[in-house]
Amino acid sequence: MSGINIKTLDYIIDENCEKNFEIGCLLLEKIIEKNNKTNYVPRILFQNHLNSKLKVKVLWELIQSRDFNQKSFWELSFYDHLDDSLINKNFADALANTISRIKEGSGIHFNRLERFLKIEPNIFQILLAIIVDRNENEDIKLQLWMDFFSDYFNHLGNDINLIKKAYLQQDRIQNHFDFNGIGFLNILKKDPTFIFEYVYNLYSVKQFGVSSDHKNLGFIWQVNNIETSLGKAFDLVAEKEPFFSSSDNFCNALFRDLKDSERERAGAFLIDYCKKNFEDSDRMNLLINIVRHSMKELFNEILLLFLSLSQDKELFSKILWRGSGGLYSGNVIIGDIHAAEWRSILTTIENSIQGANLSPIKNYINEEIAYSLKSGDLERQQRFLSRG
Repeated sequence: MSGINIKTLDYIIDENCEKNFEIGCLLLEKIIEKNNKTNYVPRILFQNHLNSKLKVKVLWELIQSRDFNQKSFWELSFYDHLDDSLINKNFADALANTISRIKEGSGIHFNRLERFLKIEPNIFQILLAIIVDRNENEDIKLQLWMDFFSDYFNHLGNDINLIKKAYLQQDRIQNHFDFNGIGFLNILKKDPTFIFEYVYNLYSVKQFGVSSDHKNLGFIWQVNNIETSLGKAFDLVAEKEPFFSSSDNFCNALFRDLKDSERERAGAFLIDYCKKNFEDSDRMNLLINIVRHSMKELFNEILLLFLSLSQDKELFSKILWRGSGGLYSGNVIIGDIHAAEWRSILTTIENSIQGANLSPIKNYINEEIAYSLKSGDLERQQRFLSRG
């Protein structure tokens, strides 16, 4: 049978079972005896013949007759196609046993297994515990379907620590797991502290920083009392990435596509974070990066709030108020752009704050303007010389 296509083989055995069930089973027995060298997994056969007690008994006993290549996948296919009326406690127990023995890293699809809930209401929690344990303690990667924590969250029981652990495992294993974040939101609504655990997990895997492109996480503002845990997550990111360049840091993913009410709440959080952390330049740089990229309407308010709390020029100079460069297109003079950005900051300060001792900070800004203009002149000179 080595030259036969796997799907063709499935049709052949199914047809033989239809005409003479015993002969079809003999073909299966031969495949098993030869250790299933073709990597065949019955699908059409099981779909058409797991509909009577006798056939189910014969086929199950045949699968259990010995160990062979892909046996666990035969069992999973068996559970998927077993007629609803023939599901019983023995098969529910066997399902858990299959997951505990499966050798190859595999994706576990739960859509057909949902039928087992009527026999064992805790079956998904049981299977999840097995998968978590095996992924943690064995060299195997059992994958859950990408929408598992959104489609089946209500069947996972009340062990929130197990659910969180499983989610973090899958997020490490799969690149596009829970792409829309619905599963993540389900967990956050049960336990808002999960935002910190999630960020900690990201940075334990990514040693060189995490892009904000990782996911769109703006849905976190639908969660009550998220602010405390979010503040701790911010502190962690500031610790892990103490320098923020022109690119947007990971936390920007938390401020995308917000509704008006969510945007207002997010803005209040950022203002409060500034009040609590204005003396920490790393945390302020994290904050300013978010404001510059995702909450631009808050920039002047945050700038003036900071100056109302501190007039320390050294501290001010450590904060990347206008960023630290960027990508520019077209025939532009970068130095002129930087100078204009500093002038805008200076104008905001001069028009809004009167009487405060801000001369050192204003002098610092004027120095940055002068430096930027000088850089712009050098750019123009280099361009002129290059034309020659």
